Amino acid sequence: MHRRNVARGAAIGIFIGSLPYFGHVATILVLCLWRKAYIPLAIIMPFLVTGPLTIVPFFYASYQLGFWLLERFSLAPAITIHYADIHRLFLGKITVGAMGDRLWHAYWVTWIGSTIMGAVLSGSAYLAILLGWRLWIRFRLSRRRQARY
Repeated sequence: MHRRNVARGAAIGIFIGSLPYFGHVATILVLCLWRKAYIPLAIIMPFLVTGPLTIVPFFYASYQLGFWLLERFSLAPAITIHYADIHRLFLGKITVGAMGDRLWHAYWVTWIGSTIMGAVLSGSAYLAILLGWRLWIRFRLSRRRQARY
């Protein structure tokens, strides 16, 4: 365990954990073995990013970011899902089959947003761990020097 493979493990875990699909652990294991990253930390990180309390706000923000980016480039899907559609689904006025196109577009818009958010979060975590580790070593060395005198 050293600072680079711990930082790599955190970055891999955060990035893969931010993507909206099942099978995070298997993907993380393969990437950690390939990149020689710290596996225990990498497996814990997705639960911090998309845990029970953070999954809904994270994917909502991902959807909003993806839709905003697609709108900026005039690529936003014409069919989107709205609160009224979900309300009609729960009331039984519309079927899941009829919502299929809307759900599919929402899924891909969320993928775009979560990929960008995951890249930013994982890059930030990587740099923060490298910097924090270096500061911690300097702090420990300065305390040892003070203890000598």
